[in-house]
Amino acid sequence: MIDQAESLRKIVSERIKEKRAKAHVIAIGSGKGGCGKTNLTLNLGLLLSKNGKRTLIFDADLNLANVDILLGITPKYRFLNFINGDVDLKDVIVKVREKLELIPANSGIVDFPKVSGERIFQVIDDVLNLEDNFDFILIDTPAGISEEVVKVLGYADDYILVVTPEPTSIIDAYAVIKIVYYRTGKQSVKLVVNNVNSQTNPSEIAERLSIAADKFLGVKVNHIGSIPYDPAVPKSVMMQKPFVESFPRSNASIALMKIAENLLSLDKVKKQNSFFWRLTQTCGL
Repeated sequence: MIDQAESLRKIVSERIKEKRAKAHVIAIGSGKGGCGKTNLTLNLGLLLSKNGKRTLIFDADLNLANVDILLGITPKYRFLNFINGDVDLKDVIVKVREKLELIPANSGIVDFPKVSGERIFQVIDDVLNLEDNFDFILIDTPAGISEEVVKVLGYADDYILVVTPEPTSIIDAYAVIKIVYYRTGKQSVKLVVNNVNSQTNPSEIAERLSIAADKFLGVKVNHIGSIPYDPAVPKSVMMQKPFVESFPRSNASIALMKIAENLLSLDKVKKQNSFFWRLTQTCGL
């Protein structure tokens, strides 16, 4: 007999299939902390919005939030207010820039409530109900591979894995790919190599991960871009401003622009495929 959680998962999955033509849901994660995942998420969201795409950033690191800190803002409401039933989800959303909005999370709440799997799926459904308002939903997941991360990855259209050249980051990245595959069945991952120095070849890192993932798991790793180490990035963090705004001509900004262009191209293909999917469903093909 299918338990309640499994039934709920199936219901949400069906709703997701119906809604995927509307918004491109991308989960962004890393095997370990300190890879620059959150900063990448924020700046990528800003670039997508500057390209005319309505973008929502969902800070899913529920009790270690950083996106609002990088922006230098203090939201009136946070995700916990919604979880507790104090406000509606729309009341939590903060307008960051034109066409860019944020669902801010909390940080350092000692008695932060445990969010059950069932509740996570209900929240996912609520977020998906916002999809008419957005072209992209970027989900900044916690580092590692907690139960919450697995559930988020289960419904995202794409998963971007952020790694750095350090051996520990690369090993952890493979571990994440492996666990995500066995827990969700995802057979493709998009890879960004961050903080690349002059002695590092990001293509070699991507190739090693790709060969291992394909050989042992049958998972395809798509290297969508690399970002060089750039002093502009830590400077922008101290300024609490996105580096693509503070230093738009920096090497990091230019590299991230190429990644954004890559995603926009892939999104165009996705929407074309979604059209044909809807057509086959409508015609009963």
